[in-house]
Amino acid sequence: MKGSVHYDKISQRWLISIYWEGKQYKFFRHPNTGEPFWSRKSAEKQLNRIRTEVDEGYFNPKHWKVGRPLLVKTYASDWLDIINVSPNTIRDYRSSVKNYIIPFFSEKDIRNIRYNDLVKFHKWILRSDKGKYNVVSTLKTMLRYAWKNEDILKVPPFPELSYVRPEIEYITLEKQNTILSHIPKRHRSIFQFMMEYGCRPGEARALQKDCIVDGQIIIRRAFSNDILRETTKTGKIRRYEITPYFKEVLDNIQLHVSPFVFVRDDHKPYRSKNLNKIWHEACDITGIQIKLYNGVRHSLGCQLLDMGCDMDLVRQQLGHTKIEMTQRYAKRSNAVLTSKLIQRRKNIVELKETKEGNIQ
Repeated sequence: MKGSVHYDKISQRWLISIYWEGKQYKFFRHPNTGEPFWSRKSAEKQLNRIRTEVDEGYFNPKHWKVGRPLLVKTYASDWLDIINVSPNTIRDYRSSVKNYIIPFFSEKDIRNIRYNDLVKFHKWILRSDKGKYNVVSTLKTMLRYAWKNEDILKVPPFPELSYVRPEIEYITLEKQNTILSHIPKRHRSIFQFMMEYGCRPGEARALQKDCIVDGQIIIRRAFSNDILRETTKTGKIRRYEITPYFKEVLDNIQLHVSPFVFVRDDHKPYRSKNLNKIWHEACDITGIQIKLYNGVRHSLGCQLLDMGCDMDLVRQQLGHTKIEMTQRYAKRSNAVLTSKLIQRRKNIVELKETKEGNIQ
């Protein structure tokens, strides 16, 4: 690398000029502070720093271009416009960036964020533990992106991010069938599908006829905020064999011209508010109060574990990318625990004590 320091008469300040990997670069400001090089000495000091980075193999011209792209407020806005995530996720990211990340960091260069800054940021956020977790996780995701894009040399260590997750709520298959019996027949099939396979409501709404092939159901699309996406939440495609129960459900669906399998009376796919309204009306009639997501997806996971299914099989069925997500479903109802305790002693002869205190 060739490098030198020059005085620019127009701006009346010093600049660094280098020739690296076939290209020439000029730097007019300190990369961390944004201050101009007012003296030869300050410019030469930074040129020596560049030479060290080149020798050690981590020099990147982007790290020396000051100014606006690497300030948190600018970088965060650009990052939101670039990333490809679901509408729900981008909505949450935008909220965290607008209300917390930019107000706190604003003019700070993302290259200068340190552990101490993150600790202060975590304490500064006036939200519940879950809210804090979501905001700090957004910042962590953005910095990981910056690292992959070689905008920062490394992601700073974060304070431990944790919160107490609410317990999984679920119902038995019998209670599911009770709720189903109070759902109008013309709407029943989509709920039967979700109960049978434990898929997300957005995936059930997005199921199209081209995804039922050769006795299999392919989950590869999902609705997010009523926007159809050609991918699932995890980006993974899942395949399920058609069970005898669901084959009967399919055979009873009236023919229609829509590409979607499950449609409303107007032959359009269900919206989230449609399904929730139908579900809660049936729950009100039965007196079984549980949210739709818990009543179908969470319930299948817990039911399978209660039956003794292997944790990894349940993970595959639900499409979890991490086993930790499936472990949340390992909750057991008191009734199941009690039955296991009773069964444990079922074949043991009860010991009786005589009047004399002897054991028979």
